[in-house]
Amino acid sequence: MKKSLRSPITRMSQAMIVLGICAALIVAFVNLRDKPIVQLIEGQLLDWRFILRGPVPVDRNIELILIEDSDAIAGEGTTVSAAKLIDGVEALAKLGARTIVLDPRLVRMSAPGAKQSDPTQDIDLAKALNEVGNVMVPYVFSLTPSAGGRTALPSAIQRTAYSEFRTRDTSSVKRPVEAGGYFAPGAELLAAGQPGHVTYSVRHSRSRQFAYPVIGYGGSYYPSLAIEAYRHSADMRIADIEVNFGEGISIGSLYIPTDSKMRLAVNYHGPGGSYKRTRFTDLLAGELPEDNFKGKLVLMGFAASVTDGAFTTPFDPAMSEVEFLANVIDNLGRANPLIRSQQVIVLDILLLALIGLFFALVSAARRNWAVVTLAIIATALLVVGNVQAFVLFNLWLGLTFPLMAMVICTLVLVATKQISRRRRLALKAAEEAEETQFSAPWTFDRVARKVEPEMAETAAAEEESEDEAGEPKPEDEVLTLTAVQEEIAGMPDFQAEPEKSGESDESDGEAEEMVEGAAAEEETPASPAPPSNVAPFKPAANPAPGPGALPVPPKPAVKEPPVQAVTPPPTEKQETPATAQKHKKPASLIPVLEPAPRREKVALTSVAGPALGARSANKYDVAVLFLNMSGFRAAAKGFGPTRAVQFLHSLYQLIEKTITAHGGFLEQFGDDDVMGLFGLPEGDSQDAESCVRAARDLAKALADWAAQQDFPAGKTVDFCIAADFGPVRVHAGGDDDNPDISLSGYTIGLASRLDKSVAAKGADVVISEALMSKVQETDLTGELKEGFTEQPMQQVPGAAELVGIWRAEIGAGPGK
Repeated sequence: MKKSLRSPITRMSQAMIVLGICAALIVAFVNLRDKPIVQLIEGQLLDWRFILRGPVPVDRNIELILIEDSDAIAGEGTTVSAAKLIDGVEALAKLGARTIVLDPRLVRMSAPGAKQSDPTQDIDLAKALNEVGNVMVPYVFSLTPSAGGRTALPSAIQRTAYSEFRTRDTSSVKRPVEAGGYFAPGAELLAAGQPGHVTYSVRHSRSRQFAYPVIGYGGSYYPSLAIEAYRHSADMRIADIEVNFGEGISIGSLYIPTDSKMRLAVNYHGPGGSYKRTRFTDLLAGELPEDNFKGKLVLMGFAASVTDGAFTTPFDPAMSEVEFLANVIDNLGRANPLIRSQQVIVLDILLLALIGLFFALVSAARRNWAVVTLAIIATALLVVGNVQAFVLFNLWLGLTFPLMAMVICTLVLVATKQISRRRRLALKAAEEAEETQFSAPWTFDRVARKVEPEMAETAAAEEESEDEAGEPKPEDEVLTLTAVQEEIAGMPDFQAEPEKSGESDESDGEAEEMVEGAAAEEETPASPAPPSNVAPFKPAANPAPGPGALPVPPKPAVKEPPVQAVTPPPTEKQETPATAQKHKKPASLIPVLEPAPRREKVALTSVAGPALGARSANKYDVAVLFLNMSGFRAAAKGFGPTRAVQFLHSLYQLIEKTITAHGGFLEQFGDDDVMGLFGLPEGDSQDAESCVRAARDLAKALADWAAQQDFPAGKTVDFCIAADFGPVRVHAGGDDDNPDISLSGYTIGLASRLDKSVAAKGADVVISEALMSKVQETDLTGELKEGFTEQPMQQVPGAAELVGIWRAEIGAGPGK
């Protein structure tokens, strides 16, 4: 369940992350959009949009008169003599110009209270302008805050102040920019013409982006030179212009949108030269047609080639001041400035929110390449949509923060998915390690897929042989013992079964009753005789109490005529042939502190007939290692729950690592015992030697490990490792979807009983004579025999004959 919930939770957390990022960017956009670094980036992105859009048509009623360097007064910089300026103005008036706009640098300006250098020139120019009557005279507002009190504007400027206003009753509306001071020509010159301000602000972008049609000063708001030029050209009064604070300007029937600070975003129509230009010298020469400027708005100023007479635009690196004024006037006449109103700001905020929602959905993608692909597609659509809105509707949508959101969200999603993938792999590896930290290669895993096909082929061949001969082969017969024989010959199958309390106390009495009943049955003539190929059971002179007897170990025998198996009717204590063999899967390795009691039994199969040898049919010669860990689990109960689990886990892990290090594998963990096998499914001549080495190393490791444990008072542990070598039979059961593998045989039963012999008392390792003989075939130096002592033939509880045993004391730990 945890695995199924992890991915949705992870994707949800990633979605929340990108939504949080976009929310933070929205807050940053609201508070930082006018910061210099943001304006610099946004200005560059705006210039690229101008280049992508290209030039647009200009108003042909707007023309320029450009003054070159040669027309300026030598030694006085960008200044033209009053006489030439008067001649130029009079020439334009004769040619029919409707409105004449002078460049701010064509007239001498000074701060309030400063003494003018040559007032007679301004007086002569004022007379000429008064006679023409349609000349716009500039003055300059400074946006730098004034250190002292602000001086009152000349009366000629005060008369031009806006008189119509509209505002919304909300705190979000901002007032226009306030000027800190001004520079103006003489009062006579201002009175002779129509004054309009020019405002220069500190630019944080490459090109000039804004014009200031409304500037506040001394509690009043004044129009710019461009506004006054357009108003005079359109024959409007100042009362025909209405200022909507924070939104725009209404000029008659035209509405000019501005930003919240009443700034007009300039829409450049093209590079320098887009408007028709005439040289000042040509104008003074009188070589122009008489109606060349008839009814037109003419701007007179310095060309871009004049020193300090140009600035950078999106289209080229040099544009004159009068051409910039021409673009602003054109924006007013066509009502096509860039729209950067408060509504556009809201659209920017909504776009950032949509980007957050988009990436929240993209977080559901499983692969990083899908996230990157979707992000690239979305970014391309964003840029294309932004440019199209700019081209078609003059919308200046922000691009800096949306692109920033795209990049950051993509990087964050890629990084979090990469981290999540690594974390999932780490968690998966940790889970697998936790699940498999004690999982040696089990019998089923190592044997089933290799042995089961071979067993199927053998079974098919045997069935075919039975069909041809009409009777089964002797070595394939399944013998069913009587109840008393099954009780005596039962061996442990490591299958824990629930058992009622007191059952073990009654087992001895039941066994005695079954022995007496079996003896009585043997005296009965009607009882069927046992098969001739089964060795008769001979109880020991002094049988030891405990488990039932083992069957006689297999011996090579001469093949005898087949004998039909006699199967007595099943009794309450007897298993039928169908239920005699128990197939089992590997048991769980999770330690259980309170295991259910079990009754050890094993289903017996015939061992008669010639030895089939290793890997014959379903028989395998293997080395069996059996570890009896008496006291370990009882000692674990003295600890707390957490310490007990750690104790048992470390114990099982030590056992597994030691056995598997020598090429063996664990068949099953029992309550107080562990069984390991060497030689399945592929046998080797070193299997017996590996088993003995594993037994020696495991005894030493367990002794050292037990010595390091802090056992509760009164708790001791003991262990004994027993090993044998011989054939075991592999049984396949189940079906294709749920196959089972189980083992049986005399060797397994004998190995589980060797530690109960008299010679095994106090020993760490006991091995059978059969295993020692097998070891000596490969251990030519006798290294593994060192430390072992051969014992007299021993009576193993449950065995029908004496068994040769070798014992050794490898380590000494608690309880030893």
